[in-house]
This record gives sequence, C-alpha cells and structure tokens, in this order.
Amino acid sequence: MKIKSFTPLGAVFGTSFLITITLLKSFQIFMGISICLLAMLKLMDIEAFGTSYKKYDLISSKFDGWIYIYPFCELLIGISFLNSSPPSLIIFIALILGISGMISVFKAVYLDKLKLNCACIGGNAKTPLGIISFIENLLMAIMSILILIK
Repeated sequence: MKIKSFTPLGAVFGTSFLITITLLKSFQIFMGISICLLAMLKLMDIEAFGTSYKKYDLISSKFDGWIYIYPFCELLIGISFLNSSPPSLIIFIALILGISGMISVFKAVYLDKLKLNCACIGGNAKTPLGIISFIENLLMAIMSILILIK
C-alpha cells in the first residue's frame, strides 16, 4: 500500500479541516465541507466513479442508474450539513446512505475479502477500500443521527 494513494483523501479532509477552523465552526460544518468535496471528486468523472463503485456498492449493483444519482445526493447532503437547520428528509437520506455504505464496505472488504479501490474520491484513485471508507460512512450516519435528535 503506497502512501501516495491516500493523498486525495488527505487533501479533501485536510482542506475541509482548515476551512472549518478558519471559520471557527462545528464538526457539522467540517462534515458538510468534506462531503461536498468528495461529491465534487466523483462528479469530475461519473463514469469512472461508477465503474469502481459498482464493484462493492449494494445499491448500484441492483440499480445501474444509482451511480449517476449518488454524487448529486452526496452533494445535497453536504450542502444540507452546512445549514444550521438542514431539512430532515435530506438528513434521513444521509443516514440511510451512511448505513448502506457501511454495510457495502464491510461486506466487500471483511466478508468477501475483495481487494478494491475506494470510489469515495472518484473512480481513478488508488486508495484501497477499507476501514477509512467504513469510517467515512459511519461519520455520515452519526452526524445524521446527531442532527435528527437535536
């Protein structure tokens, strides 16, 4: 595993963190910025993202059109996290997608033992699918729960 393969992921979360501390905002803002940037990377080449994503995502394996919808859902979720009172429907969708993502990654990596690249930063990245991908989805689910209960 090369450190270079994690460079895009480090750039996304590092940039999100620096923007957040500059604005002196909350973890919700950090998540919003991070999710928007991750969506942007997917939108740069949806076809490449889809090719990689279909190899492990449970929804896109059943519904081909999902690869074209997911990046826009992710962008909408990220933008919603940036609002102090995000729409409950969008946050509920974020919760479902976070849980679905955790299940997909867990199944692919830990049950099926697949050695795949993560589509989280676009389709051409060489970042291995694994615990970081699982944590990204977990954080989206946790952030959604926190927003829904407040």
